[in-house]
Amino acid sequence: MAQLWLYGPSVATFMDNSSPTPSVAAHGKFFTSGGRKFFLKAMRLETGPDALDFNERLRLQIRLQELKEAHTTGLVVNGPQAETVLDFAGQLGLGAMLEIAIDPEELVDRSRLRTVTSRVSRTATLFRGHRGVAGYLLDLRADQYWLKTQGVDRIRHRLRDLLRTIKEHDGSVLVAIRHRPETRALTLFEEDLIYSSVGAVGLSELRNYILSLHNIAEARPVVVEFEQPSPAQDEQVACAFALGAAGVVAGPTRPAPRPDLLQVRRLTADELLPFVTLNGACPPKLPQAPMVTVVICAYDAERTMRPCLESLRTLDYPNYEVVIVDDGSRDRTAEIAMDFPEFRLIRQPNKGLSEARNVGMHAARGEIIAYTDSDCVVDPHWLALMVRAMVENQFDACGGPNYAPAEESRVAACVAASPGAPCHVLTAEDRAEHLAGCNMLFRKSLLLKLGGFDPQFTAAGDDVDICWRALDAGAVLGFCPAAFVWHFRRNTIKAYYHQQRGYGRAEAMLYFKYPQRFNTLGQIIWKGRIPGLARTLPGGGRKRVMWATGSRAFFQTIYEREQGLLKFLPQTLEWNLAAIFILAISIAAGWTMLPALAMLAMGPIWALHYGWQAQIEKRHACFNSRVMVAALSYSGPMTRALTRYRLRLRGAWSVRTGADRAPRQRATIDWRARGLRLAYWNERWTPREALLDRLVKLFARRGRPVIVDQGWNDHDLEVRPDAWTRIEIKTADEEHEGGRLKNHVLARVRLSAMTSLPLIAMAIATCATAWWGLPTLALALCELTMVGAAFALSELIESARLAHSAIEQCAAELELIPLGKPTAAARRAAAAAAERTIGDPGRKPSSQQGLIAENRPTD
Repeated sequence: MAQLWLYGPSVATFMDNSSPTPSVAAHGKFFTSGGRKFFLKAMRLETGPDALDFNERLRLQIRLQELKEAHTTGLVVNGPQAETVLDFAGQLGLGAMLEIAIDPEELVDRSRLRTVTSRVSRTATLFRGHRGVAGYLLDLRADQYWLKTQGVDRIRHRLRDLLRTIKEHDGSVLVAIRHRPETRALTLFEEDLIYSSVGAVGLSELRNYILSLHNIAEARPVVVEFEQPSPAQDEQVACAFALGAAGVVAGPTRPAPRPDLLQVRRLTADELLPFVTLNGACPPKLPQAPMVTVVICAYDAERTMRPCLESLRTLDYPNYEVVIVDDGSRDRTAEIAMDFPEFRLIRQPNKGLSEARNVGMHAARGEIIAYTDSDCVVDPHWLALMVRAMVENQFDACGGPNYAPAEESRVAACVAASPGAPCHVLTAEDRAEHLAGCNMLFRKSLLLKLGGFDPQFTAAGDDVDICWRALDAGAVLGFCPAAFVWHFRRNTIKAYYHQQRGYGRAEAMLYFKYPQRFNTLGQIIWKGRIPGLARTLPGGGRKRVMWATGSRAFFQTIYEREQGLLKFLPQTLEWNLAAIFILAISIAAGWTMLPALAMLAMGPIWALHYGWQAQIEKRHACFNSRVMVAALSYSGPMTRALTRYRLRLRGAWSVRTGADRAPRQRATIDWRARGLRLAYWNERWTPREALLDRLVKLFARRGRPVIVDQGWNDHDLEVRPDAWTRIEIKTADEEHEGGRLKNHVLARVRLSAMTSLPLIAMAIATCATAWWGLPTLALALCELTMVGAAFALSELIESARLAHSAIEQCAAELELIPLGKPTAAARRAAAAAAERTIGDPGRKPSSQQGLIAENRPTD
């Protein structure tokens, strides 16, 4: 059973339990303090000497008390201030980040590097367990030109060592680096939070920058510091918290003068306290809160149902309802839901996830429908942040991230860190191509327009389908990186493999519906990026940095390198099968097995890299755990691919033609075009578009993926009847007088890349072995190639028959008159019609029957 908690236990604990200063911990995108959510509203103090007399210490204590009364919850102090300020901060319950200044040259000179390492170690040792220290902040004041000259990777390595030094001496506190817009390429995954300072920027630039920080931080809090006070300080602070920042740090301000009773004086920017306007409300309240319906679809969710509903009960949003759809659960799911009478419960027989989502959609009273799963625990500000993003940016739908919570079991923790969890796909910092089904919001009008969720997706794939249909309809999918949910992963290895098989089935079903969105190996082609995915691949952790110059220095861009199919090949089933095939040839031919073994070893190497990069909970992060994660990351995609292929092949072999009627005309074989030609006549002006539309619907009913060309290829439709062949259908209209048309259809049959490439490889291997004087192996490869060629030829013939029957059926439905030579079945039908006409002189043959009789070839 996973450890169910919203905030806590903390990872930063003070030694003095009697201290009023609560512990501060990073928990998801926010902080916790004393088991409750905590927003860091910190300030810097005026620089002063570390040795103060009695009066100065008294003024400092009064000043800190005033700041606390003005909703300040923390401080950022530097070395000279530490001794005095930290004592007062601990007494008043203000958490302080202790800043350690580092000169850039100290990181590149070896002797000075030892000195700064010693200084950092000494500082961490000196303040270890101090009741006022919440964390340490490394301040590297470097510009991007120096960073570009010295090398990002080199400086990142040195900073990583300093962070580890602090953790070795005081592992109970938070550690971070003070980043700046022009040097944020130095962000490290070893930081407990992402801390960045910004200068004087507009609200639009500030918004884009904070969103980029969120996506860099992933499952860590973001803290923003405004270096200089400004008249727009209130708007900047509100903007940062509204975008999900866990903390804001303001620059030093002067105490406001105390005027006489009747004296009126306007405060200057450097006298304004930054957090007074918020009045303690974080994030700021929405001016208008539209009605939101939260839909929970549950099936045998007894294990996680109660914490899910308890988290929904504590949502900080003024206008929402919760609808629970129990999809035929056999355990205590409905009984637990009844303990929450303020929520509506709908019970139905088991119909699948999509049907349950549609039931919740129709029962919703809100104009926005939020979907999360019964195995999720939501953040209290989940709806507030997400709805604000939808309203302010006019998104039609919006989603957020999901993170795995703490797990008691080591196996459950390893499964949670393994690949295959639901994730989002981003096309920009706040735009998405795909939203995870456990954390997504839609406008109800959009769902009704799309017709709801597709019922064929009973367990997975429904979220991908609805997002693609929304994008095709012109909707805008947004992303709010701070609106997260805790999503419990599968807690056993058996359940993990069951989940991967379910994803494989969903991918096969999506392939039949959207073949154009899949590559040759049957994997989804995402146009966007999956955050954090590159880090799991060898060599993929390095980020690209777009160095800006001049006035655009603020807009330095950092993005992950594109991860094409080649990066993932060693983890695919196809790569491993090819390696085994090459290994078998090498053994049979007596060649060296090193190339084949190297290919075969790349899969486990990729998996081991993932295991070592995976974010496993610290208490479970041992050698055995990482080996377990590596094994799951190797076998999970294989299980997924096997299921995907099994379902695709099953769909390909079932009902190869499925024609409702026999073809009426023989197809003319065009050997040059490697296709079949058919022609039709009609006097009702039935254009080729009508025939193409019928073909698309017919193949869709038969489960054959169809790609409609957008004008870039020399065909109108591409049909994928199976994994081995492709059918390209090309049409043309020949206009005649009197509104009559002659429709020409060409169906070209081709081998798919999955078929042609192995055949070419085997043919080349046959020739190579014969050239090298290995007749036995050459003969074996030749026979194997001939068997493969025969199989490919049979598949081409079957696909040609499928194309012929499908075109003929659609033409008959449109009452198009065939112009080719009649088939034997058409002759018999014409003869029978003629006999019926003779028996009934008043009855005339139909135009189609008459034309077939006229075109009957003479003996």
